[in-house]
Amino acid sequence: MKIIERIVIFIKHKNLSMRAFDISIGVGNGYTSKQAKSSASVGSDVLEKIFDQYLDLSPLWLVTGQGKMIIDPEKKTDEPLPDYGETIDEIIENKIKRIVEQQFKEFSKKLENFPTLDQISKEIQKNLKGN
Repeated sequence: MKIIERIVIFIKHKNLSMRAFDISIGVGNGYTSKQAKSSASVGSDVLEKIFDQYLDLSPLWLVTGQGKMIIDPEKKTDEPLPDYGETIDEIIENKIKRIVEQQFKEFSKKLENFPTLDQISKEIQKNLKGN
């Protein structure tokens, strides 16, 4: 799910129109609607405006889809949060790194099951001798 799709979910949760949401974060009329219709990206400057305006919206949820959408900005926990980064760009970069690492692990596991060139060569020679 893309960030813009989570923004639309949040807007519905807040019982706002997209126009009211656009006004509240100070973007042009129709910005959110246009981004949602074209499934386009949302700039980090817009994300910062959203986080500044809606303190109960979890940045982690909006950017990664993990955790709860609504948080209590006043609630303090004793548990340290994982280091996802300090800026939107760092959070996104770290998410991309985690995705690439996961895909690399999955690809590596698949490669383990593939025969080596030496094994393929031996199998071919074995089949040729058998014919």
